[in-house]
Amino acid sequence: MKKIKLGIFFCILVILIGCSDKEEKASSSQDNTTQINELKEENQKLKDELQNLKSDYSVYLQQFDSTSRTIMRLINEEQYDQIKNDYNTDFNVLNGEINFKTPANTISTGFPIENAKLPMSIANLNVQSDSTEIGYYLEDGEKEERFLITFVYDQKGNFQYIYIGDV
Repeated sequence: MKKIKLGIFFCILVILIGCSDKEEKASSSQDNTTQINELKEENQKLKDELQNLKSDYSVYLQQFDSTSRTIMRLINEEQYDQIKNDYNTDFNVLNGEINFKTPANTISTGFPIENAKLPMSIANLNVQSDSTEIGYYLEDGEKEERFLITFVYDQKGNFQYIYIGDV
């Protein structure tokens, strides 16, 4: 009799354990589904933010590239007063070079004015919280030389200066 009671007790215990296991699995499965849905939503938000950033950089690039190429055209045409007036920047022209006033921590050489007519290809776009830089390679096919120049804009998109080479 004791063995029968003990057997029935173990059967009931096994059934209860099995039932609670099913409830835990169902709860765990529901938690996993919720977590997956939350991760999908977060992933979609990140994709949207990335797409917005891509379009923002595209706008930056178009605006700054247009301004940079206009400045180079004005340098080539030696319209220095127009550059000073239109872009509110400070520079000197000496011995066929234009030297823009740069911050103390930026070392730049003079830019040979004759290079302003060279073809420009975009090297980089560096958007920071306080400024934006757009770098160009100027390629002289006759001399097989390549120059790196960088146009710097403030956080509002106003042209500041050009520096030559790497900082």
